[in-house]
Amino acid sequence: MIKHLATIVGVALVAVSCSHGVSHVRTHVLATPNPTTYSFPLPLQEVHAKALEAFSNEHQLDQPVFARPEQKSGFEEIFSIACATNPVFAADLFKDPANVHDIFLHTFHSPFVLSSVYHGRDGGLPFAANFHLHLTANNSDTIVRVTASDTEIVNGTKFGIGSCGPGQMWNWERVAPTTVEEYSILRYLGRYLGVTNMPPINLPTQ
Repeated sequence: MIKHLATIVGVALVAVSCSHGVSHVRTHVLATPNPTTYSFPLPLQEVHAKALEAFSNEHQLDQPVFARPEQKSGFEEIFSIACATNPVFAADLFKDPANVHDIFLHTFHSPFVLSSVYHGRDGGLPFAANFHLHLTANNSDTIVRVTASDTEIVNGTKFGIGSCGPGQMWNWERVAPTTVEEYSILRYLGRYLGVTNMPPINLPTQ
């Protein structure tokens, strides 16, 4: 029993000693949340077709949604896209006929931007999420609502057991959506659609 307890304590000490860069997470509050819904003055079919073009690999490589932080490894440069005709991910989402024009964006659980809201000791923390773009017709306009899910940050690294065995890996922490990333995606789509009067993104003031 004593030997078994010593082993458990030893493993725990190794895990703690192998944590690196983990810090207290500071949340920088937005003075005003960003919109996560926007009405574009174009018909539904046109917005859907152009959204597929905007989030194509070719266009994202030429004009990324989020600029990749310099000297940061492990960040995903582009979002992978799923839709009703290619429901590789979020298949259940597209079983609903109301979502036939929707788009789902993901990065295979990789961070894609340094958060402006969630900070560690060295500034913004790597942020990851999935995004559901729901498109609905409103007369001759199209309403696009962006919903973030599986929102997480990387707060340092820790020792753990992964698919390749034991080793050092990212320390993931769940966080609430911020509206910054959702509206960034709406503005990205808006630029592709030729909409030039969308308000700027609200960012934390501190």
